[in-house]
Amino acid sequence: MAKNYRMIQQWNYWLTQDLGINLLTAENTFLSNALVEQYGKHILLIGVPEQSQLLNCSVIPNKILLTSLFNKHTYSKCIESEYYDLPIAPGSIDIVILPHLLEFIDNPHRLLTEACRIVKPEGFIIIFGFNPTSLWGLKKWWMKSKTMPWNGSFLKPKVIKHWLKLADFELFKHDMLLFRPPLLHSVWYEKLKWLDSIGKKLYAPFGGVYVLTAQAKTTALTPIKLHWKQKLAALHTPIPRPTMRDMHN
Repeated sequence: MAKNYRMIQQWNYWLTQDLGINLLTAENTFLSNALVEQYGKHILLIGVPEQSQLLNCSVIPNKILLTSLFNKHTYSKCIESEYYDLPIAPGSIDIVILPHLLEFIDNPHRLLTEACRIVKPEGFIIIFGFNPTSLWGLKKWWMKSKTMPWNGSFLKPKVIKHWLKLADFELFKHDMLLFRPPLLHSVWYEKLKWLDSIGKKLYAPFGGVYVLTAQAKTTALTPIKLHWKQKLAALHTPIPRPTMRDMHN
């Protein structure tokens, strides 16, 4: 658990650096378009404090951040909790956002199962992950000394889709972001911005980040037919008519 905590701290700090800020900007833009027509009462982001800005993309009134790190930010609605046993009632959240946290913990399947547990029927979960088959994944393979975020586990989208299916969720949409190489030099990174505009058309499967949006299924209620085995004798026994003697008595 201590190893997980250190990696989460490093991940939170990396998001304040140039490449991390670029990542948050791209994900902000995506969510601003994806959540514009999504309504409800509660939206929850499971991640780190630096990602709390992603909640501002939603019009849902109750925006909540759940993190295992001490929240030094001014973000008011924050739950400090471990990620494996979420202190939230089942089926109580309209939208859960899970950005990149699966890459930096020991048991991502358990976390995803917990996140799916708290989603309302017909609610949504939105998962961001680094794509192993991309320029970002290539850099992870090429680097000898792994640094953040390349020291995390880049999970394939098909693995996440399988886990979602096991949790009784249906894939709603699969999007790809960031077709530029993960350059640390901000000037060159900006010069290659045009790659993002053509990437979705020419080499969509190779975006640096995938976004999986899945919806919780609802189980149809089957009416139960009651089969009476015991006959109601009173309904079959004729009621005798009163006689004149009974009326006088």
